[in-house]
Amino acid sequence: MVKRILLLSLFLVATTLALKAQNVVTGTVVDRDGNPIPGAKVEIVGSTESTITELDGTFSIATESPAEKVRVLYGGMQTKVKKVKPDMVIKLRETTWWNRKPEKMSWFVGVQAAFPDSEHIKPSFGVMVGQVKNWGWYVKGVYSKVPSTDDPSIVDYNTNGWFTGEMKQSYWNATAGVIARLGCPIHFYAGVGYSQRNVAWQRADGSYANYELDEYEGLAVDLGLMLKVNRFFVNGGVVLNKADDGDYRCCVGNVGIGIFF
Repeated sequence: MVKRILLLSLFLVATTLALKAQNVVTGTVVDRDGNPIPGAKVEIVGSTESTITELDGTFSIATESPAEKVRVLYGGMQTKVKKVKPDMVIKLRETTWWNRKPEKMSWFVGVQAAFPDSEHIKPSFGVMVGQVKNWGWYVKGVYSKVPSTDDPSIVDYNTNGWFTGEMKQSYWNATAGVIARLGCPIHFYAGVGYSQRNVAWQRADGSYANYELDEYEGLAVDLGLMLKVNRFFVNGGVVLNKADDGDYRCCVGNVGIGIFF
């Protein structure tokens, strides 16, 4: 009886070892020119099993269970995940500022300038703040001050010639939205917010009367692109504001520069 148990145990151990031996992942790691990469780490995704490539770039990993994917890591190269195939060849590319993938959510902040489509309006300035990895969020606002007044009416004064003809205008806008990385350092952002444009007419006594223009007051749509270069970025886009007929064609160009941290 004891002999049978021992024989059965040996059979089970041999069977287990044979099954393990069948789950072997092999391949070769090379650079973009086909040269072997020795010393690269190859690990089974979803387990702790791993190995290091030989001088000729080859590797072999015996796994306890069938492997579906492997991850290859090497300093100065992009980490690559590939589906397991017999004797596969895994090609790594050098890491550059263009193809480097973000490792975590990063904050960014930058200064912004807006340029409404009017020769009378000076640029408005503000900030853009957000957080992004592959997806994220942002808030942005610009503002330029217009002279204040306690009398917003301009029609009667203008009819009676009480204005000098000098006019000052301002614009402010605040938007918030989402930002997405387009597989490279270029990001696309889109948001909605509120805009308002004011006009200030100079009276004969030197004071100003404000007048709000309806075509730039209300809901605004913000669209733009951001380019990240290492820790710095530049962005540009347009804010579409409501026109008198309800269409969003009153454009305000905006540009900015900032830093990731």
